[in-house]
Amino acid sequence: MITMDEFSVYRFYLALKLHFTTDNYDVIKQQGKVRATKKSLYKRKDISFIKRIATTYNDEEVVNFLIANFVSGDRWGGLFDQQAKETYLLWKKRIESLTYTFTKETEQCFQYAEDNCISFNSLIFDITNNTHPYIIRAYLGNTISIETIVILDQLFDFVSIYDNSLDDKIVWPDISRLIKKYTPFLKIDKEKYHAIIRSRIRSDLKQN
Repeated sequence: MITMDEFSVYRFYLALKLHFTTDNYDVIKQQGKVRATKKSLYKRKDISFIKRIATTYNDEEVVNFLIANFVSGDRWGGLFDQQAKETYLLWKKRIESLTYTFTKETEQCFQYAEDNCISFNSLIFDITNNTHPYIIRAYLGNTISIETIVILDQLFDFVSIYDNSLDDKIVWPDISRLIKKYTPFLKIDKEKYHAIIRSRIRSDLKQN
C-alpha cells in the first residue's frame, strides 16, 4: 500500500480546506498546489494524528478522509481526531450504498409531497416568500444527506436558480458553495438516478 508522508497529508488538507471554504480556489484545476512549510506542520498540536493518517491510509483514502470531513460540516479545522475517523467511516458507508441512500431519502421526499398534496417538483423549486425549499430544509434538518442534494442538483440544476432567487446571505451561500465544490468528487450515473425519480413519479401517476 502506497501512503503519503505527513507533509503530503498536511498539504492536501490545506488544499481541500481552501477548496471547500473559498470561492476562488479549485483543488482540481490547481492540482492541489498550496503554500505550506514543514515548520508550520510541526507546530500543529495534532501532528501525531496527521502522522497516523499518513501511515494508516493510502493516497486515495487520505483524500477521501479529508473530503468526508469537509462535506460533513467540519470546514474550519479539527479534522484530525477520533471523531474525524468516525465521520469518514459514516461517509464511506453512504458512498458504498449511494443508490440505496438516494432512493430511501427521495422516497421520504415523495411521501412528504403526497402527505401535503403537492408535487415532487414543488419540493425543489417552491421558494415562495423567499423561504428555503423543502429539500434544503430537509438537508438542514439531517433528513437527507449532502450526497442526495448534490445528485438532485445534477438532475434538476436548481443551485443556480436559488443563487439568483433566494435573498439569504447567511445560510444559503455556504450550502451553495458546498454543493458546487463537492460535485466534482461525486461521480454518478445520471441516467440511473433519473430513472429512480421517473419510476417513482410513474408509480404515483398509476395510483392516481
